[in-house]
Amino acid sequence: MAKSAIEAVSFPHSTFPDTRVQVDPATSPPYNWICSLDITDAYGDKWAGTGFAINLPNAKYEVIVTAGHCTYIKGDYASSIIVQFPGEEFARTIYKNGFYASPEYIKHGDVENDDYGLILIPKSRDVIGGFGWSADIEDTELDKCSVTSCGYPTDKPAGTLWVTGGRVTSYTEKRIFYENNSIRKQSGSPVYTWHKGYWTVVGVHSNGGSPNSASRFTIQVISCFLKQMQCKKTLKSVHFPDVYIRCDASDVKESTGPGGGTVNCQYKPPQCWEQFYVIPLEMPPSLVKQPIRKVVIESAEWKNAFLRLEDKQMTEFRSCGGGKVNLQFGAMSYEQFILKEEGPDDVYSIVSIVFPHCRIRVDGKRVTSWLASGSGTVNCQYFGDVNVPAKEFEKIQIKQL
Repeated sequence: MAKSAIEAVSFPHSTFPDTRVQVDPATSPPYNWICSLDITDAYGDKWAGTGFAINLPNAKYEVIVTAGHCTYIKGDYASSIIVQFPGEEFARTIYKNGFYASPEYIKHGDVENDDYGLILIPKSRDVIGGFGWSADIEDTELDKCSVTSCGYPTDKPAGTLWVTGGRVTSYTEKRIFYENNSIRKQSGSPVYTWHKGYWTVVGVHSNGGSPNSASRFTIQVISCFLKQMQCKKTLKSVHFPDVYIRCDASDVKESTGPGGGTVNCQYKPPQCWEQFYVIPLEMPPSLVKQPIRKVVIESAEWKNAFLRLEDKQMTEFRSCGGGKVNLQFGAMSYEQFILKEEGPDDVYSIVSIVFPHCRIRVDGKRVTSWLASGSGTVNCQYFGDVNVPAKEFEKIQIKQL
């Protein structure tokens, strides 16, 4: 019999009263997005755990989230993991190059902060679908919510799915604590709550005890997922078709009030300083057709450097724009945007959440050749009516590399 992956790191199961209920059948959402894991480590030993699919549009893979200690065991990545979803006739066997564990977990084995991982399944016609999730739920909402967890416990018949709920008792920036009952082999289970009209994952269960706890979904966690899958994008001017937004964050080493670095333009072809991770802050489940487009935008070249917009008290439309677009170390309020659709082919305007009348503006009329320091202007434009379509300088095509 396979052991629970949590036994490899010697952590307990919970001691709360058993309120678990079997899910049968488990062939409809969200339960059919939760999979059992049969793990073979690098030394041939057998382990078991739980994982779950999330909705991550435009990813090159079906994305299965689990605990880091389910993919990285006893100092090495697992050699193979068999992934079995409810109702699927055939299991999927994924090998070592399809696994990920957070660098912090690999370095420190720290389940208290960074115990999360991925299993990447090549996409096929049989789309799995996945949970909605959020890295943006306010602490005040966690104060009054209960969470649900669901997995494949070791004390129940093999392959059976069990669900339970409990209240959130406390939380930190990286972790959520709750009273749900859990048993070994439930490591990697989704921890989710009802949010904005659907079940929304807020963490991945990794540690039993009193209370149980999960690694919290954060901007840093989602950023790590996108980086692992090389989901880099460019921000290309529509009006100036050979012009891309460029950033230089070489001096952005810590968070400061006014931000820093340089955001301007570069002439084609886009290179490393013109590449970004457009990180959703939340996403509905795959069954919801209209995704939420609240994002932060991180430089792919400069770790933890995010586009920042400040309106500088703009109150009217100006032909040359105004305000300030630069960079900040870490993502807070001035670094959050809404992507407003402005046409087909992934054309958007990038609207500040803090300053909703302001959108990022790209002036590339003098950008006609590649320069090491870039050129042109990236600043803000004011729109008195937040619902009107963008003008030419504010239309940006977000292209997947």
